[in-house]
Amino acid sequence: MEINNHEFQNLFGQVNALISKYKKVNDLTGENFNVFKILKLESSEVRMHSAFIAELLNPKGSHGQKDVFLKLFIKSFCFKGAEIDTASCTVEIEKHVGFINDDRTDGGRIDIFISDKQNNHVIIENKIYAGDQYNQLVRYHQHSEHADILYLTLEGGEPNKNSCGILKNEEHFKCISYKNSIIEWLEACRKECAVFPIIRESITQYINLIKYLTNQTTNHTMQEELSEIIKNNLEASISIVANIDKALDKISIEFGKDLEQDFQKRNLDCSYQINFNKRYTGIWFSKSEWRYVNIGFQFQSYDKDMIYGFCCNEDPKSHPIPDELRKKLKALPYNSKKNNDWWSWFNDVEPPFKNWHDYETWKKVIDGEMKNMIIDKTEFLLKLAEGIEL
Repeated sequence: MEINNHEFQNLFGQVNALISKYKKVNDLTGENFNVFKILKLESSEVRMHSAFIAELLNPKGSHGQKDVFLKLFIKSFCFKGAEIDTASCTVEIEKHVGFINDDRTDGGRIDIFISDKQNNHVIIENKIYAGDQYNQLVRYHQHSEHADILYLTLEGGEPNKNSCGILKNEEHFKCISYKNSIIEWLEACRKECAVFPIIRESITQYINLIKYLTNQTTNHTMQEELSEIIKNNLEASISIVANIDKALDKISIEFGKDLEQDFQKRNLDCSYQINFNKRYTGIWFSKSEWRYVNIGFQFQSYDKDMIYGFCCNEDPKSHPIPDELRKKLKALPYNSKKNNDWWSWFNDVEPPFKNWHDYETWKKVIDGEMKNMIIDKTEFLLKLAEGIEL
């Protein structure tokens, strides 16, 4: 059956009316207020996400609920059958387990490390935005062979083979997600502290932040109404879903052409290589005299976790950056502690520019704010590396 314009207009009209309605509801109820977003902590793995989760898990945490939250966590996610003594557990963030050796099979920093008095361990590798490191899970397994290793990401994706090596999911490590696993655990925690309003509302704020990061509406009534509209306009809805990627690709291509033209005027070559079907794609700026590095803006996932900085223009294993240049770049201010052979200097692109899977980001692509952000950060990097031969 052919869908006419009236059916599309009817669907769009209903959806827009629903969005407008619940925007007003959110304003009246304060649903949009989120202290973590206001403080711009939503992208900070260590200062925000690992810190908040670890504090809830800590039996000696400031919440005063002892090991109640930890017991719920162990019951939900640990899979190796160890009888963990939750009351005696210590919880550490960014635990240093030795310097990384040459073949990268030992050492590193564990995001969240839980240990009881019987030397049982739970290791949480927290991947909100950072990419996988070479042999990362292998190193953690080497440090504690019998530990429950939990690989935590927004959507529950598996680690790169370069990170886990021969380790197997559900045998050596387990994948869990913020979108489902952590939200379900947090909701269980919230029930346990219903009579403690400060703790309860702090957990609620964090649940809402995760829903924001994983594109879930916090309003269940809106979800039900939207589902009903889609059900009643199913053919048109499916047709829109089938073509949304084409529309976004068109916007992306036009954006890339605009960038290339703009940066030509700035005497920089622009290579626009964004492809949401692949990981580690992005935008690269270079000059003919730069022998070793480019300025890059790269997604660490398919359309998420954009970083920017000075990146090798070839594989560093076959075309390494000279030690002197690497030292100079690593010593520049504001460098991430997780700099590596590919990225001698990098930092995270801040929300709402870093994750291209929601409307607010595409709005910034269309209205020019995304281009302005890229220009500003490129000029910042050029000034930062002034006098260094790249």
